[in-house]
Amino acid sequence: MPDPLQTASDWMHDQSANAAQRLEHWCNQNSWSEDASALRKMADVLCDDFATFGVSFHRINLPPLRLLGDTEDWLEQETGPALIWHHNPSAKHRVLLMIHYDTVYPRGSMPDKCKANGNLLVGPGTVDAKGGIAVIAMAVEAMLKFDLATDAGVSILLNPDEEVGSTASRELMSRIAPKFNAALLFEPSLPNGSLVAARKGSGNFSFVARGKSAHAGRNPGDGRNAIVHLCKIIPALTVLHEPDRGVLLNVGRIAGGGPLNQVPDHAVLQLNTRVVDAQAMERIETSLQRIANEFTVGDYRVSLTGTFSSPPKPVTPAMQQVQRRVEAAGELAGRNITWRDTGGACDGCKLAAFGLPNVDTMGVAGGNLHSPDEFCDLDSIVPSALTVAAFIQNSCSEKS
Repeated sequence: MPDPLQTASDWMHDQSANAAQRLEHWCNQNSWSEDASALRKMADVLCDDFATFGVSFHRINLPPLRLLGDTEDWLEQETGPALIWHHNPSAKHRVLLMIHYDTVYPRGSMPDKCKANGNLLVGPGTVDAKGGIAVIAMAVEAMLKFDLATDAGVSILLNPDEEVGSTASRELMSRIAPKFNAALLFEPSLPNGSLVAARKGSGNFSFVARGKSAHAGRNPGDGRNAIVHLCKIIPALTVLHEPDRGVLLNVGRIAGGGPLNQVPDHAVLQLNTRVVDAQAMERIETSLQRIANEFTVGDYRVSLTGTFSSPPKPVTPAMQQVQRRVEAAGELAGRNITWRDTGGACDGCKLAAFGLPNVDTMGVAGGNLHSPDEFCDLDSIVPSALTVAAFIQNSCSEKS
């Protein structure tokens, strides 16, 4: 009797051109994180394409996104649906396959069509992370076609908001995480082909300064310049940037004011910070609030809004166990899996915080993420999908 995994491998190689064509179709559909209409259209496309091989997604309507704005209040914005599908949900050992279908590119900001260049596909979302969806599709189609998950439960979750912090889908993740033994997420591998081991946590914060407006020529002394006051905070923030301790802080945006002949009474400063552990996360949050309090003086008021959307993801014993299983699956697929830590954050951080050990870079190889030159190596789809198929097949023999 032929080995089902070898049969699946032969079939995957035969399907590689179809997989590339399907990926190109997906990438030509805009799915900007902040465009609910585009996200719904992308969800329709995914539902139709996955249905052709037996995956019937259930749509879950999500609460609004929560985004930082230019005031003290969170902005709420409509988003697309989460898509979920279950196979053998009563199995003792269950694996979650997850990735996002949103991208960072507003409609019209990029060329309408991807470009094929040999084994590369260049365009928005090719590697981050619709290439990952292509890996899931190929692996699950093979799983169903060749009965690779006889005793394992496998579920797929596609969410529409990872690029903006997954604020709408976070609660859904927290609900389903306890139902699984392990998760694979399909962010792209690192440029050298390594998979990610540990990740830093990531948080976005906003300082809003309120001053007092006045005429810049007639009575400037009556005004309180919010922009100037907010800029005085920056030296206090730079002290918190400590790369040697695994803490990064980037002031990414300052805005405020209006007419040039008016003393501005409002300004906003937004930053991103990365931390290596929970202690640093708590220390940064405390320090940022202290700075806001210290600069609320006289006629100035400074408020702080924000949160760590992704906590740090250390390599725990449970995480190491999943990594060893990925290495074993990779060996069956002809791959030598290596690991590196990174400062980037993703939904794998959230699932780990909810108690679900995972490997989060099971997607395709490629590069130039979040740029006009983003590309996917089409030759990496089959090896990645075969690794996932082997992981699922091996899960059938797991004892816990």
